[in-house]
Amino acid sequence: MQRIGFVLKRGDQEAIRLGEKIKDFVVKSGKEVLLESTLTALADKWGGRATDRLTDEADILIVLGGDGTILRAASLLNDTSMPVLGVNLGRVGFMAELSPDDAISELESVMKGTAEYATRMLLEITWEESSRMRVLNDAVIHWGAIARLIDLGLRIGSSSEIELRADGLIVSTPTGSSAYSYAAHGPLIHPDVEGILLTPICPYVGLRRPLLLPPNVEIEVILKKGPSLTMTLDGHTTINLEEGQSIRIAKAPIPFTMVKCRTRDYFELLKQKKLGLV
Repeated sequence: MQRIGFVLKRGDQEAIRLGEKIKDFVVKSGKEVLLESTLTALADKWGGRATDRLTDEADILIVLGGDGTILRAASLLNDTSMPVLGVNLGRVGFMAELSPDDAISELESVMKGTAEYATRMLLEITWEESSRMRVLNDAVIHWGAIARLIDLGLRIGSSSEIELRADGLIVSTPTGSSAYSYAAHGPLIHPDVEGILLTPICPYVGLRRPLLLPPNVEIEVILKKGPSLTMTLDGHTTINLEEGQSIRIAKAPIPFTMVKCRTRDYFELLKQKKLGLV
């Protein structure tokens, strides 16, 4: 492990200050520091290198921020799974597992080969045949402007089409089940369980309750009616869609691999987030 990549919460001074401390340890260890191509000035200051091929060149990503920064890092991954060390800055995070105080010691464990890892399922979303993106949390199909019912057709594997009239549809991973889907009355799914969760938003006709599917099933969503439909991917990317278009959703061929916090318990985290367990 020779090249250490950094993904920082944009414009966050705390992330930059912590990143500099970790960078000093990385340089002292004889490793190369890589940053995103948008951080050329910071790379020069740190004595590192900015690159637009960060996930092709780095051996590990250090992500400094919160869950939003983790989701952005997940979107940068190529076809090879690589470990991500997520450091939480600010509020309690589901995915940014480590505290700033633990960041350097856990990175040292990675370098020594003694770190523990957790894998999380990714979804691969395909539209317009050649347009493709992976999500760690969810894909949300909804109206792009005013709130109105949309008409969708759902094909699950080789089954016949299921009708859905609703304000929208959330397709999430188990990791994403604690996000928007949970707010829409979807179930919590332990992140060690693999599956694809369909959660309708304010359903009127058809699929009236959340549906958990096995991970190896391919789903097709057909946009039956709606002149201004939008798909939001992991909360950071918006795709404009057209009536008659279809979207294919399947388990991605690679997982998202995170350095695991040894002292963190999933159920204690749920209690901290006040998600109705107590």
